[in-house]
Amino acid sequence: MRLRSVKRHLASVPRMHFGPSHRGLRARLELLATRQLGAGDFLWHALERGQDHQAPLFHHLPPGGGPEDVVVYSLADLRDETERYARWFHSQGVTHGDRVGVFTRNGMASFVHFLALNSIGAIPAVINPNMVPDTAARYLSRLDAVGVVVDADKLGPLLNGLQDARPFRFTASQEEMHAAPPAGPLPPVYPYRHGDRDPVLISHSSGTTGMPKAATFGHRQFFAGKRPRIMTLPSGRDDKMLLAFPASHSSGYSYMMMATVIGLPTLVMESQDGATVAAAMRWWKPSVVTGFPITFSELIALGLEPSAAANVTTWISTADASHEAHVRELVRLGRHRSNGAWRPGSHYLDGLGASEMGMALFLNIHGPDTEAYGRCVGYPEPIVEDALVFDEHGRELGPNQVGFLAVHTPTVTLGYWGDHELTHKSIRQGYWLTGDVGYRDEKGRFYHYDRTTDVITTRRGPVYSLTLEEEIFKACRVVVDCAVVGVVDPVEPTSLAPIAALRLIDQANLSAEELLNQINVALRRAGRHELAALVISKGENKIPLGVTGKVLKREVRARFAHLLLSDDDDGGLEVARTPTEQSVLRRLAAQPAVESDAAHA
Repeated sequence: MRLRSVKRHLASVPRMHFGPSHRGLRARLELLATRQLGAGDFLWHALERGQDHQAPLFHHLPPGGGPEDVVVYSLADLRDETERYARWFHSQGVTHGDRVGVFTRNGMASFVHFLALNSIGAIPAVINPNMVPDTAARYLSRLDAVGVVVDADKLGPLLNGLQDARPFRFTASQEEMHAAPPAGPLPPVYPYRHGDRDPVLISHSSGTTGMPKAATFGHRQFFAGKRPRIMTLPSGRDDKMLLAFPASHSSGYSYMMMATVIGLPTLVMESQDGATVAAAMRWWKPSVVTGFPITFSELIALGLEPSAAANVTTWISTADASHEAHVRELVRLGRHRSNGAWRPGSHYLDGLGASEMGMALFLNIHGPDTEAYGRCVGYPEPIVEDALVFDEHGRELGPNQVGFLAVHTPTVTLGYWGDHELTHKSIRQGYWLTGDVGYRDEKGRFYHYDRTTDVITTRRGPVYSLTLEEEIFKACRVVVDCAVVGVVDPVEPTSLAPIAALRLIDQANLSAEELLNQINVALRRAGRHELAALVISKGENKIPLGVTGKVLKREVRARFAHLLLSDDDDGGLEVARTPTEQSVLRRLAAQPAVESDAAHA
């Protein structure tokens, strides 16, 4: 919105009553008109236009805690904590452009580090607390970080992982730093004034395809997609948000940014599992719930009671597109306004994005009466200038032709830190390749079929793993999480055959054989490729998960690559193979004996 039109609109905006922490309509329109507002300085703009700096804003729920354990932060608390951390970093010689690792499970501390480092022009390199310390050490070494703040119990393992790398200038435990008094003066220029392309964050990918990639986010770029949401994110006087994104993830930072800017009271969760989120919903009573699809699938598997979601109007998910079976259940819960009255049913904002995108770039809004499923991710967000589908040669494809999704948008990462080759390979004709396979229909809606690394090349042609997972979730309510991958096909070893690794609810009493038969019946009915086998985990999970809770398909592929070639023990997981695969396995097992007898004769 142009500044002139905003000023003209401000004159006609009526004064409305909001809660003490909320920014009213006038303040939000002024923020929207502020060109220099970005990811590096939003706190100071929020302070300038805040209604009550002492009003509760963030409510931090520590691990294993309940409502009595919540630590409350106001806008003034954020300002004071940011300044205190900034003094400490400045005393350590941290200055403009330095990379500093932030490796803590304390979500609010992680956010304050983000604010403090940006306030002195440094660049936070934030790491998910679930990352293995050795991997974190190698990752930070690649970034040439000058130092790291880390939870005390991870400090030793992290330093051990740096034995063959340049040592940090400083290391600090999060606990000691938090308890330390302010150290020394602030920089002569405080807060630092960011240019449009100044880096404000280095955020790693989920690592599902290997060593996490280091996506760089810029001051203006990282905030570009958030500007419109200043006016669209639910933020009335009774709205409250529950943040089930990891606070250390770029998605978590995004919604904490928005909460700060518009003054939306937010419960910051340290755990994203369904049981913990459901428990918090019962007493926090949020109207907006944000999280990755795995959190919502666990909520459904647990049978989230309607009373816990009674106030929910909006569910917000990003990263991978969500599955129909989970969305349909969630939109039946909660409430929405229609003709001035509350009606049953909520809305689910399903966003397809990735770490490199800076935000979800495709959005499908589901409601109790919508029917745009079938892996539909909806239309490109308004911030996206163009979106299309390429073939493998870089030619644009027409409607209903499956290829590689690409976008042209100001929200895309500035690039991968220190890896110009990877950055260059991700760009084609000025478009950023998202790493997804899909198509668009005649109406301009896009569909997400798979990640490029997860497409299964079978004897019958390509099989898209997400389309099989979609049917599995619809057919089997006991499945909490699912990963379909390709393993070596014993009939044609140069091809792959699809199998599924499933995580089930504890109460599931189906055998692997029963479940495999049930799934393949559903896949046949849907016209999809059947599974050759499946492995299931109940109770304690034995299926590899990434730092954000996503199943690591790369590791699943490696672990079960020869599942159809051998019946060796699979580490306590229950395994089932189709009768055809069992027959092939018996034939393979018999071959060495036949060859040995012939040699003996």
